[in-house]
Amino acid sequence: MITGILSACGTGYSVSQEPPIEYAASKINSTVKNLREGLDPDVLAYWFKRIEDKSKELVPEHLKDKVHFEQDRILWMKFKMDVSKRAVPTVMQVIEEYIPMMPYSTGLYFRKIQEILTEEMNKDLR
Repeated sequence: MITGILSACGTGYSVSQEPPIEYAASKINSTVKNLREGLDPDVLAYWFKRIEDKSKELVPEHLKDKVHFEQDRILWMKFKMDVSKRAVPTVMQVIEEYIPMMPYSTGLYFRKIQEILTEEMNKDLR
């Protein structure tokens, strides 16, 4: 008799030979590792660069120099965003397009950026 955990693997199922507690612990460890890696400053810088480049491609020519992101030299997870109000909708659209491709925690980080951008735009409308 085979004992273990049955898990979905592609189109079929596989049986894990590890005891349930060890299997659960390894799944938790891999999940935490993935969450931590998504908030790595290099990962964030990579996605900021992709969003900046794609946004510059999509905005009109006169707004290309109005989209700029810069990483803080001391607080590596902090970025300065210089975005024209007229370019914000394009940047928001690009962020939305890229979020499904990002690690989970990176996607949450950029959802918060979208929220902050929306609040800033609404503040200016008042």
